Amino acid sequence: MEKDFEPFDWIRIVIGQQPPLYLLEVAFKCVLVFLLLLLVMRIMGKRGQAKLSPMQQMLLIALGSAAGDALLYPTVALLYAAVVLFGVTGLTVGLEYLSGRSHWVRDRVESHPRLLVHDGVVDGDALLRERTTERELHAALRVSGARSMSQVRYAILEVDGEISVFLNDRKPAEEDLILPIIEASRGTKAQRPARSSQ
Repeated sequence: MEKDFEPFDWIRIVIGQQPPLYLLEVAFKCVLVFLLLLLVMRIMGKRGQAKLSPMQQMLLIALGSAAGDALLYPTVALLYAAVVLFGVTGLTVGLEYLSGRSHWVRDRVESHPRLLVHDGVVDGDALLRERTTERELHAALRVSGARSMSQVRYAILEVDGEISVFLNDRKPAEEDLILPIIEASRGTKAQRPARSSQ
């Protein structure tokens, strides 16, 4: 019985089994696929180049797969990749157009913002439903300038995955969002102000 290939054949692993001229074909395909992707990005518009919506994230995965297959496999023609690239892009643009015009489509395609914190109180159930950890939430609150949960009026998880934070004007009694990090970085508990016993 003949072996199809020999394990750890370094020539097969590094160079491959195609004729040397195939490398030139791969380079040529790289240029053409790059031009196709540039055209796709033009079709997506400026909004598609900013933060990605869930539909655009799916599009990115499909584009990467189609482009990669056309580059790596000699049996995948560029025409097949082009049909996939423009087909999936057309579906994404069409669905985004429909969701912009129809509430019914938008409600079924897009997620909704969710309130995570209200007046300093974290909604644990909302965190679980959105698969967001308290550590991620606290990081977003600190980036927005909060030193304590008592400063947070609202924290809202937006449809693009960002957390919008609205602070109140209260001066924090303690820095509960920062103190645990200081304690962990020192390896011991941070010194708290000593209370005078009177």
